[in-house]
Amino acid sequence: MKGILIYKGKYGATQQYAEWIGDELQLPVFKNDSLRADEWNKNDFIVIGSSVYEGKLLLNGWLKRNIPDLLNKNIFLFIVCATPADQKEKVDQIVLQNVPAILRNQCTIFFLRGRVVIKDLSWLDGLMLKMAARFTKDPEEKKGMTQGFDAVKKENILPLVNAVKAVQSQPVTKEGVPDLSGSD
Repeated sequence: MKGILIYKGKYGATQQYAEWIGDELQLPVFKNDSLRADEWNKNDFIVIGSSVYEGKLLLNGWLKRNIPDLLNKNIFLFIVCATPADQKEKVDQIVLQNVPAILRNQCTIFFLRGRVVIKDLSWLDGLMLKMAARFTKDPEEKKGMTQGFDAVKKENILPLVNAVKAVQSQPVTKEGVPDLSGSD
């Protein structure tokens, strides 16, 4: 099966994850704005990575614009944000607000924790983060917002890599679609 990885990030965590995943799966890696749909829609599956900025996926608009081309693909979506994956309510909200409903059922979604490096933020992003921290009640979350944190680790990609490898190993029908029926 042929695949590709497309991503968009802001401060480097999404790019780092994209490079690690691309290396691990031997996939070509592209920023979303560096190729056209006719270049990527020839693939059987797509790994899509996006960071979250102000509650929105940076690839939100891209996903919506490309729904017709994505409907017949296996999609593995990784979302990079400050919110830990175990904060189910928050991550569910991110998905509901950003992933078009028609794509949600065919996406396998992974949350990968990102990083905040205070000195690397634009002055506006730094100001907005300071203001948000004032209203945050969780002391650990507030600490991460005021002092920064780095949760970008290569081992975070393993569940996604294993899920893609499982699909890659499926037999393919004459139409080039994975045969998930379990019969030979």
